[in-house]
Amino acid sequence: MDGNRLPDDDTLFIRAAQRESLLTDEQIAEGRELQQKMRDMGLKPKPISEILQERCYLIPEEASRLRETVEKVRHQFRIPGYKLLKRLGRGSMGTVYKARQLNLDRLVAIKVLASFLSENAAFVKRFLKEARVIGKLNHPNIVQGFDAGDVDGTYYFAMEYCSGPTLLTILERGGALDQDRAINIVSQVARALDHAVTQGLIHRDVKPDNIMIVQGGVAKLCDLGLAKDVSRGSGSTEKGATLGTPNYISPEQARGDAHVDIRSDLYSLGATLYHMVTGVPPFDGPNPTVIMVKHLNEPPLPPRVRSRDVDARLQPIIIKMLAKNPDDRYQTPSELLAQLDDLRGRRRAEAAGEPPPQQPVRPPVIRRRR
Repeated sequence: MDGNRLPDDDTLFIRAAQRESLLTDEQIAEGRELQQKMRDMGLKPKPISEILQERCYLIPEEASRLRETVEKVRHQFRIPGYKLLKRLGRGSMGTVYKARQLNLDRLVAIKVLASFLSENAAFVKRFLKEARVIGKLNHPNIVQGFDAGDVDGTYYFAMEYCSGPTLLTILERGGALDQDRAINIVSQVARALDHAVTQGLIHRDVKPDNIMIVQGGVAKLCDLGLAKDVSRGSGSTEKGATLGTPNYISPEQARGDAHVDIRSDLYSLGATLYHMVTGVPPFDGPNPTVIMVKHLNEPPLPPRVRSRDVDARLQPIIIKMLAKNPDDRYQTPSELLAQLDDLRGRRRAEAAGEPPPQQPVRPPVIRRRR
């Protein structure tokens, strides 16, 4: 290892296997190629250790021993001012660690850019951009950023440590959520988006995996790696570039439109709310392309068709959030919040046996295309 430089886990795993002469160059190349195919399909690539084990190039005992070697190497890496405690997870751009910030004696999460990407100026720019975006925001429903830098070419940034699970983990474990809980979570995220847009930012990747639920049921919007500064015009997004996650992507993002705004985030939040109350995303398919085509062309199955437990007054709110044309959606997070707050008040009154307000929740107004 070069000084304090921190290779990604796949690289460390391969190096450890090569030292023991357990893998050939052809087997390693095959594993890397399969990972790239997963990325090309919009999927999170499997760790190289899993791929090579599945291909029977390594027996389970060998793979397990090599993973232990990787973890030992991890503890040799140091970021001045921090003590790395354990790995929390890994994404397409890097690895996240639980750490302690020594001067303030507080727990933080540190995201470290994968070493094979640190040579790519575009990826470094995007990584540091995420750190700047998080540092620009200060809201109880957005993960807070603290620090960013590099150690001998290894880029990192430190942020608020959140100990709870992601919303996706909760959904995978238990299926559809209680509707009051779902409305509460989506309202918190809407407030986070409202704060972000006042700072000239849109998220562009709102999804259950980017919403953490911490102690007290507080929702924290995280992973702003795709966030766009709309206050500076078109930004870096080029026409034809598809950004976002297929199950929750807005039609305009699926098309690769050069200009998207906060209404795109509200669509993705609508897809997330749909998943929360029905237990499944609004569209599925055998691959990301099929799912994105459905977002572009097919109306979602009404939530109450999926589950009769869905409040009849919540269904039109979700359908409006998922309108294909941005002009037919809620135009701002505040507009959505007003509807959700009204519905939540009615549900609370009904649960307490009180008479409901006289004015019912109005059905969504569909704006005609010009």
